[in-house]
Amino acid sequence: MNKKIFLCAVLLALPLTLAGEAQARSLGSILNDSGLSPEDISGMEKAARQLYEPMGRTDDARRWSNSRSRSTGLVTLGQKQGNCVELVHRFSTVKRPEPVTFRIWRCRTAEGDWRISPGPN
Repeated sequence: MNKKIFLCAVLLALPLTLAGEAQARSLGSILNDSGLSPEDISGMEKAARQLYEPMGRTDDARRWSNSRSRSTGLVTLGQKQGNCVELVHRFSTVKRPEPVTFRIWRCRTAEGDWRISPGPN
């Protein structure tokens, strides 16, 4: 599986809390419904990285947009616990014009890398 598709799958599958959707859905359905392109994911990641490298303050936020796909988003630095940060993503795509919000955690490993995580240990 291509790295960007895998990243998109991880970002969208972890929370499974798309606004207004309580039932579990298949990963393929989530990816198909998101409307996010690989370029969108890259923009989301770049904006998020600016919040924790260097470490920002809680509630700092970064906007991203992709003129090609017409997707836009905002990522906000949520909680900080130990070596972990919560990132709150909110985005809209042509396919999903109503904003979608999801949260992920990234934790810094002993090697200094930031990895997607279920949360602080």
